[in-house]
Amino acid sequence: PACRRPRPQTRKQHQRSSSETPSAPSARRRSSSSPRMPTTATPPPPTSDDAGASRPRASQGATDRGRELAASLKNVNLYLVGAMGSGKSNVGDVVCRMLGSYAFVDTDSMLETALNMTVADVFASEGEASFRAAETTILEQVAAYVRLVISTGGGVVTQQRNWASLRTGIVVWLNPTVDVLAKRLAAGDTAARPLLKGDAANIAAILDDRRALYEQADVTIDVDDPAETPHQTAERVVDDVIKFIEENPPRAPPDATSPPIDYS
Repeated sequence: PACRRPRPQTRKQHQRSSSETPSAPSARRRSSSSPRMPTTATPPPPTSDDAGASRPRASQGATDRGRELAASLKNVNLYLVGAMGSGKSNVGDVVCRMLGSYAFVDTDSMLETALNMTVADVFASEGEASFRAAETTILEQVAAYVRLVISTGGGVVTQQRNWASLRTGIVVWLNPTVDVLAKRLAAGDTAARPLLKGDAANIAAILDDRRALYEQADVTIDVDDPAETPHQTAERVVDDVIKFIEENPPRAPPDATSPPIDYS
């Protein structure tokens, strides 16, 4: 069953100190200077009724390890990046249920709901530049919320502006091999993936172009077994993010007794 829970709090509703934010500064709701959408539709915030946002039931599917991660995250969002077909949506939904107190959001699905168009149709009728602008708008609006597991589009890392949103949370790269991706794409709807087709050479070329960007993620999950299930991958995500937080604890802000900082 899909994750369902009430609407998550915004960052304005839930104020937290910088010591509670692993690996990224606090984020505020974005200004109105976001890029214009290719249609007049305004992307909605994630709610329990959105096709792109689903909510966990508090006890359904939650695991001890998942609850441990939820506590360690301290309400910070978890972003999943990777090529189309890497399993971000399926794995993200499972991670969401394992955490128990987090909500799951798929930015591609939210974009399709906002524009009433499929991703492929946006590419075909508006062009990639318009799609990327809309994608950035969606991401910036989602980043204003807390306690989310967020599946992003495959090319979200190619826009420098998007990293301002991604860095408000912890970024996980799902990294299947070219062979695994080719098999998954061949078994799926290739028409829904405007850039990635099932041809292994094309997939390899796109991955090579984006590899250095994906490698900026905080955590990398390599997937080389085509038989690995989303649940198995999600368990590795949870374990590796916990390890990342343990190895990169948030820095506490200086207290009143700290000596003045010498900037010279």
